[in-house]
Order: sequence, then C-alpha cells, then structure tokens
Amino acid sequence: MTVDGHGVPTGSVPHPRPARPSRETPVGVIIVAAIVAVAALALLSGVGTYLSRDRTASSPGPQTVTVSPSTPATSPADGADAQFLSMLAGYGIPDNGKESIRQRFMELAHHTCFLLLPPRPQSLESTVSNILTTQSQDIAAGNPWPKRLTHGDAEHFAEAAIGAYCPNAPQ
Repeated sequence: MTVDGHGVPTGSVPHPRPARPSRETPVGVIIVAAIVAVAALALLSGVGTYLSRDRTASSPGPQTVTVSPSTPATSPADGADAQFLSMLAGYGIPDNGKESIRQRFMELAHHTCFLLLPPRPQSLESTVSNILTTQSQDIAAGNPWPKRLTHGDAEHFAEAAIGAYCPNAPQ
C-alpha cells in the first residue's frame, strides 16, 4: 500500500546507508603525525642545546682577567742536571742561557752514559767521537749549538756527563 499513490510504502522509513570510510584519512593522519614528530624533535634539540650551554660565560658580573708575572726559575736545572751544566760551564762550554741548548746537552749526556754502560759499553774515545758526530749532524740539520766543539771539548763533555749522570761508568 502506498500513501497518496506516490509509490512509497507506508510504515517504512528509509534506512541510512553506511558511510564509506574516506581514503584520504590515513594519509592525512600520517602527515599530521610527521609534523608533530618534527616539531617534538626540534623542541628536544632546543632544550638539549640550552641545557648543555656554558653558563659561566654569561655571568652577571663584568668579565675580568688577572695577569700576574711569573716568577723566574731559581735555577735552570736541579740536581744532576745542575751539576752537569755547571761542569760544562767550568769547561768553557756555554749554553748561552737557551733552554733548547740546555735540553740538547742533557739529552746528549744521557746518551753518552748509555753508550758507556753495560750491556755493551763502548770506549771513551768512541763515545767522544759519537758526541762530535752528533754535533755535526745537529748543525747540518739547522739545530743551534753555541760553539763548535773540539776534540778536547767533547772529552770534557763526556767527563761532565759521567760525573753528573753515571759516575760508575768506566773512563
């Protein structure tokens, strides 16, 4: 039966059709999630940078730097080194007050003792020749020496090394 002949059955209500899920919804959710993730990462990076910042450089007081003169060393060397350098000065072999030359003299003196002591001790003459050869190599390489050593100076150098660093070495 129909109402007013319109062909609509009486007592019937049109049933709602189920809505189709939109195919754009998952893509939109992914885009929004990516934006939120990037924003969160940027925020965490900013917080990390802030927390790792050196706060001592931004102290409220004025920045000052105190410069005090250093005290000169009482002696260029102590102990055996001082004894060795004193003996060299007594033999007329100066270091001209240069730390690099003093250091090289002490290195060569320790090497001299190494050559004179067991397990394979060399003769004093061989060690003196080694001192002269080392000086020649240093000068050829452009390293400073206060003066050219003679054979006698090299003997005095070896004696000073033995006296200061290895008094038990054979002479």
